[in-house]
Amino acid sequence: MMKYYLELMRVKNCITASFGAFIGGLIASNFNFGYLFVLILAFLVVFFICGFGNVVNDIYDVEIDKLNKPHRPLPSNKISIKNAWRFAWLLLIFGLVLSFFNVLCFIIALINSVMLYLYAKKYKRNKIIGNFIVAYLTGSVFLFGGVAVNNMPIVTILFLCAMFATWCREIIKDFEDIDGDMKEGVVSLPIKYGKKSLYIAAMFIIVAVALSPLPYIMGIFGEIYLILIILCDLSFLYVIFKAIKNPSKNIMSKTSKYLKIIMNLVLMCFVLGALM
Repeated sequence: MMKYYLELMRVKNCITASFGAFIGGLIASNFNFGYLFVLILAFLVVFFICGFGNVVNDIYDVEIDKLNKPHRPLPSNKISIKNAWRFAWLLLIFGLVLSFFNVLCFIIALINSVMLYLYAKKYKRNKIIGNFIVAYLTGSVFLFGGVAVNNMPIVTILFLCAMFATWCREIIKDFEDIDGDMKEGVVSLPIKYGKKSLYIAAMFIIVAVALSPLPYIMGIFGEIYLILIILCDLSFLYVIFKAIKNPSKNIMSKTSKYLKIIMNLVLMCFVLGALM
C-alpha cells in the first residue's frame, strides 16, 4: 500500500525539488556544512509541501486520468479520494510544522502551499496565470534554501533567473501543446496571441540573462563564474531566437529540452561560483 502513496505524491519529483532547496542553501552558505541540520529540515519541508501539491493535483485530475493515466493510484482505485485528501493534509501539516524553525521559511511554505492548491484546483486550465505559478514555485526552492541559512542576496538572483527561465520554457511548452489545449478549452498565451507569445518568452529569457551577471558585479562570485554564465546566456539567446525564427512543433520540442539543459548548467555555474 505504501508504494501507491509514494507513487501518488510523485516521490522522485519531490526529491528533485528538495535537492534544489538543499543546493540553494549550500550556495547561500558558501558550502558551510555547519548548516547541515537546517538544510536537512529545508529538504524535508520542500519534500512534504511538494508531495502535498502533487497529491492535490492528482485529486483534481482524477477524471482526466481515468482516460489518460488509468494506471495512476486514484483512477485505478488503489487509493480512494477520501484517503488521498487525508494523505495530502498530512503531508501539508508535516511540511508546515517542520518549517517553524525559521519564520520566513514558514511564510514561504504557507504561500507555496496555497499556490499549489490553487494551481491544481483552478489555474491548470488558465496557463497564463498557471505558468507564473509554476515558474515562481520552481525558483522558490532555491530561495527557500537561502532563507533557511539566513543569506538571501545570492539565492534571490538564482530564484529570479530560474523563475524567468522557467516562465519562458512553460510558454514554449504551451506553444507545442496548442492543438490539444484548444480542444480542452485551456487558455494560454500561444492560443491568445499566437507567435507573439514567443516574444514574451524571449523577453523573460532576456530578463534572466540580464540578472545573471549580478553575482559577479556584486563581488560575490569571481571571473570563472562570469565566463561560464556568459556562455550559458549566449546559449539561452541562441535557442530562443532560433525558436522565434522557426516556430514549428519539432523546434518547440527541442527548444524546451535545450532550455532545461541550459537551466541545469546555470545552476552548476552558481555552485562553482560559490565553491571558487
